[in-house]
Amino acid sequence: MDIKEVIQKIIYFRNKANLSARELSLRIGKHEGYINKLESKDFNLPSETLLEIIDAVNSSPEEFFSNDYFNYKTNIDLIKTIKNLPLNKRASLLDFLQN
Repeated sequence: MDIKEVIQKIIYFRNKANLSARELSLRIGKHEGYINKLESKDFNLPSETLLEIIDAVNSSPEEFFSNDYFNYKTNIDLIKTIKNLPLNKRASLLDFLQN
């Protein structure tokens, strides 16, 4: 994943969390223009700061770095639901989906 993708994900999760760039900057203990500068690609992003951002937007590293982060929670819920099915129901579901 390149820095452009990381920045796009920061923008997505910041908006999803209804945070302004200023508010996110302050939540992670940075000056109020930090996220604006980051999003305009003015400087590099230390991994520790990225983890602080992920936490501040109520996400997880797994969700943030997921290839399908738009549908991450739905996919996780689906996996949990399937795992909780009895074996015979899982087998039936698999058979249904494959046919």
